[in-house]
Parts: sequence; C-alpha cells; structure tokens
Amino acid sequence: MSTYRSTHKAVGADAGGSPSVRAAGVQPGGGIPFLRLCRVELRKQLDTRAGVWLLVAIALVNTGFIALTLFTADAATITWTTLSQSASFGQLLLLPLIGVMAATSEWSARTALTTFTLEPRRTRVNLAKLASAGLLGLIVMVVTLAVSALFNLVGFVWQGADGSWALDWGIVGGTALALVLLVWQGVAFGLAFLSTPVAIVAYLALPTVWTVLTMTIESLRGPAEWLDVNQTLNVLMMGAMTADDWPRLAVSLVVWLGVPLAFGLWRTARREP
Repeated sequence: MSTYRSTHKAVGADAGGSPSVRAAGVQPGGGIPFLRLCRVELRKQLDTRAGVWLLVAIALVNTGFIALTLFTADAATITWTTLSQSASFGQLLLLPLIGVMAATSEWSARTALTTFTLEPRRTRVNLAKLASAGLLGLIVMVVTLAVSALFNLVGFVWQGADGSWALDWGIVGGTALALVLLVWQGVAFGLAFLSTPVAIVAYLALPTVWTVLTMTIESLRGPAEWLDVNQTLNVLMMGAMTADDWPRLAVSLVVWLGVPLAFGLWRTARREP
C-alpha cells in the first residue's frame, strides 16, 4: 500500500476526492486528533515494502544473534538477560533506518502536498512521526524480550543452560531507552536532509567517523566523553549510568539529536511541498 493511499484511507475522502472532515474525525474549527496522526504515521512505516523488509531483516538478525549466543556461549552464562542483550544489536543498528524513512517519505514519495493539506501544522505531523517511531521501537523491544524468553527456555531444557528468568532491569531499560533515542535520531537526520539515501549515509557515517577520530586522536578523548553519542549510549545500555553519566548523555544527545531535529523542523516548516 502506498504512503498516499495509507494517509488518504486513514483520514478519509469524500466522493469528489477532497478530504472529508467528517471521515477524518476533525471537529469544526479544530484539527486531526494527534493520536490519529500517530496511527497514520505508524501505518506509513509498516505499509511500505522497505519498512516491511527492514523489519524482517531485524527479526532475522535478532534471531541469528540469539541462536549464536545460545549455541556458542558457556551454558552457565546463558540467561534471559544475556539473550536479550545479544538480540539488541540488530535492532539498534537497523531500526533507526525506519525512523529515517518515516521522516523522508513525504518528500521522496511526493505525498507532502496531500499530508500537509490534511494537516497544515507541519510540526505537529513531525511530532507524530517521532511518537509513532518511538512506539514502534518499544514494540520491537517487547517482541525481542518475548523471543529471548522462548530461546532461554530452549537453552534450559535442551542444553542445561542457567536459564535464569531474573532480568537486569537496568540493562533492559537502558537498551529500550537507547533504542527509542536512536530511532528519534534517525527521524531527526531524515528531517534534516529530506533524502533517504543521504540521511541514511549521514546517520551511519557521521557518528562513526567521530568515534574513530576520538579513538585515534588522543586530544579528542576528553571531549568525546561528552560529544560521542555512541560512547554515552553504550554506558546507558550497560545499565551502569551514574550521576556523572547523565549530563554527558544529555550533551551528546543535544549535538546528535537536538541539533538535527531542530534544523529539520525548521526546514520542513518552510519548504514547499
């Protein structure tokens, strides 16, 4: 289903093809409810072939990492927490790309005119993209925990693994928060560049290049504690955050999430559909 059809069907149209206020659930003098916008944006992320195949790839990669851990790690170290950690690598790498495509879809699929005619407040639409992308990240995290639990049972029954059901909530919560933040970062880069291939390359390359520079240039290692989002998020995912780590995380997010998001909101509010 195309993005246009998803949006058009979700908000409704009258017989003449123009948006139907009654079908869209819009109150006279009001706008489309924000929850409806979120549902429409979530459908856009799931209705495209790229989005579906990316989710399939995430599922396969996550399952592969879980199976690899199950059959190669020491049985005494295999628990629900360790399997969940293993599964998180694929989604942390690939799921933000759905956030990129959610932000660029209006412009790459040329549906911006339709979307912003139905809801002229563009910032509100972009906030719905952020909310729906974050929700999708949490749904994937819950599914990952469920699949990890199944493999944990398999390891306990057939391999005599530890099979502990005690989750380390610091690790689980930190990984879930990191996943949502990375998805939002993908949305921010998508809004900033408004081109799917350029935004994906920028999202993957720029933080990586900065990390490599901080590892090779000693004078950058001090600033990297505050400006390297990979480093600050890694501490978050380990569940080892201290009072000194939260300000570092906040500063790195301002640079790698806040700045591109602010620029993207400003740019999309002024660009012609």
